[in-house]
Amino acid sequence: MPEVVITCDWTMMSNHHGKEFLGFGTTSPAYVFPESVYQRLFFPRMPVDPNGFPQQAPYGMRKVEASLLDAGFDARIVHPSHLDRYMPGQAKVLLVSGHDYFGLNPPSSTFQGLIRKDPLNCVNFKRMLSQPHVLKAREQGMKLIAGGPCAWQLAPATQMKVPWIGEFVASIGGIDCVVEGEADQYVREVVRKALNDEFLPPHIVLTPKEAPKVEQISTIRYPSVNGLIEIGRGCCRGCSFCSVTTRPTRWYPLEKIEAELKVNEQIGIRKGLLHSDDVYFYGSPNVMPREDKLLPLLALAKRHYEQVGWSHVAVASLMTKPKLLSKCAEVLLDEKQSWWGVEVGVETGSPRLITAAMPGKVAPFKASQWPELVVQAAGLMNDNHVYPACTFIVGLPQETEDDVLKTIDLIDDLWDFKAILVPMFFVPLGHLKTKDWFRRDRVSKAQQELLKRALTHGLRQSKGLLEDFFDWEGAHTSAYRATFRGFIGFLEAVARINGLWSEPNGPVGRIQDPLLTPERLPIPTIPVRE
Repeated sequence: MPEVVITCDWTMMSNHHGKEFLGFGTTSPAYVFPESVYQRLFFPRMPVDPNGFPQQAPYGMRKVEASLLDAGFDARIVHPSHLDRYMPGQAKVLLVSGHDYFGLNPPSSTFQGLIRKDPLNCVNFKRMLSQPHVLKAREQGMKLIAGGPCAWQLAPATQMKVPWIGEFVASIGGIDCVVEGEADQYVREVVRKALNDEFLPPHIVLTPKEAPKVEQISTIRYPSVNGLIEIGRGCCRGCSFCSVTTRPTRWYPLEKIEAELKVNEQIGIRKGLLHSDDVYFYGSPNVMPREDKLLPLLALAKRHYEQVGWSHVAVASLMTKPKLLSKCAEVLLDEKQSWWGVEVGVETGSPRLITAAMPGKVAPFKASQWPELVVQAAGLMNDNHVYPACTFIVGLPQETEDDVLKTIDLIDDLWDFKAILVPMFFVPLGHLKTKDWFRRDRVSKAQQELLKRALTHGLRQSKGLLEDFFDWEGAHTSAYRATFRGFIGFLEAVARINGLWSEPNGPVGRIQDPLLTPERLPIPTIPVRE
């Protein structure tokens, strides 16, 4: 049984009903309804075996687990509800990971800023580390090591800016070591020192030069949440607000990818995601897509999964070779799959802001072409049955009022496309990590209108996407559709009551208070199944 335990909070240790996008629901606070309703909607409990090992676990944690197992450590991922089996007593080291420990990342920070309440991921992370058996194990000397993409939230500099984080860390007996960066190899050294009770640096930042080579990255041993499989790491576009662009671009060979596809396939996972920061240029050393690389990758994925989605794609990549997308559709779409989803970083509708903050995002095109490229890419995707979640950044340090108005114009141009528009408050990462967070008290009249316009668009389009999104077979499908239709209807009622509903060419209003207090809201009846 493991002496090195790896875990995360309950919002991550879920397959979100087999729909990765529903995981975004865990970045919002439990608003009006009790948390149990959100749990059933967005993060149902993951099945475990008799040892408390989850059937599926987040992919990044599976990578760490595989690296430790490859190095001979007695390590396993354990469901947060079953940590009491191993502590206090057996577990000597606890590794924790997460996408957003304290709700500081987008989109959690946006919801937290508007609703003024801790999001579900933050609440559950604090709850997980505050369990009595975890605290007792800490008192008895168990080492606690934190990592993952949000490890920066536990860094000393962050704790100075956000004092309540430091207070929480102190309440659980501190964190022995925080590791930032790609720790596939380094985690072995940290765990070895922890097990031998050697000195652990309190904060380690691994530089891009220390990023592992492809051959140094372990292949997962056990299934990942929703069949997500990494096909590469890094990005060469160089956006100033993104930490991924600081890392070198590396692509996994097909043999390595297939080995992980088989791990998921063996337990019956038949729907999965291919993950990289731009799936469209898999195998390419630059921003020019390689058809001879991408199409074989998709064909390989379809041999193991009935349905294949993409994590991310760039607008400029799509428009560099638009005809390639239809060839991708020919590979992916069949009697088992009628559409696929992807996240697209639109960020802004302003060519000026593209030049100021993210000139590489539009390469090989000109910044002046950006709004037109986004609209054309949206049409291209919809024509090929691709339904994107488009993210926008609100409050970049370089942003002006005119930039915001141009983004509103772009949202209006996207009004009738099948897509979800997701505005997110700026968070200081990447080359802008020394800047300050964008907060609610800085929201201008134009930014308020942008938020309202995106909310309205999202609610309108969500209704139409339900039939495609819940494409399961079985008796429960109609019940889930009805549940989420009711939830969307509730959100629409909230938006209309509060003056948050905004359509193109309508009056530009000012948000006095983004949301009503729970006591004033009508609470509709929404059927929720166990």
